[in-house]
Amino acid sequence: MNIVDCLPRREGDVVVRPLAHADAAAYAAGTEDPAVRRYGHLPYAQYTPQSVRDMVDHEIARGLADNSLAVLAIADAASDEFLGSVVLFDVNADRAEVGFWLTPAARGRGAAQQGLRAVASIAADAGLGRLDARADWVNEASRGVLESVGFVETEGPHDELAPSGETVTVLTFELRLVGGRTA
Repeated sequence: MNIVDCLPRREGDVVVRPLAHADAAAYAAGTEDPAVRRYGHLPYAQYTPQSVRDMVDHEIARGLADNSLAVLAIADAASDEFLGSVVLFDVNADRAEVGFWLTPAARGRGAAQQGLRAVASIAADAGLGRLDARADWVNEASRGVLESVGFVETEGPHDELAPSGETVTVLTFELRLVGGRTA
C-alpha cells in the first residue's frame, strides 16, 4: 500500500495530511525559526511561500506518487492550522527515515508526539516494518519526543552529513512497526 493511501491520519488533536498550498506561508515562516534552522537541517537554505508551493507541486507530488518521499503537514485537527511538518524519506520496501519540526506556537502541546504516532501508524499500514530517525545530540527536546513515542537509541553520538549539507553530530534511533502500530 502507498503512504498516500493511508492519509490523512488523526491522532489526538492533530491530523497528519499532505502538505498543501494553503500551508505555504506558515511552512516558510516556520523554517525561519532559530530552532528549526539549527536542528531541522532542511535541504534548502531559505523557503518562501512560492518555493513551498513549487515543492508541493513537484518534488512532494513526485515523492507521494512513487512512494519515495512524503512531506506531510502536522495540523490542528479542529482548525486545520499548520503546526509543523513530518517527513518520511529514504523510503524503501521495509523502512523509512522520519524527521519532524514544529512552529514555535505549536510546541509544548504534544503535537510532535501525536504527529509521530500518526506517521508511525501510516508507515505500518503502508507495510513498513521500521522507522529510523536521527536527532542532533544536543537537541534534548527531539530526543525526548522520539523516546516518548517508542523510538530506541541504536547508535550514540557520531558525525553524519545532514540534508542541509552540514556535518552534524547525531544520535540514531529506530522504531519497530507491526500491522498499524508500534511493536
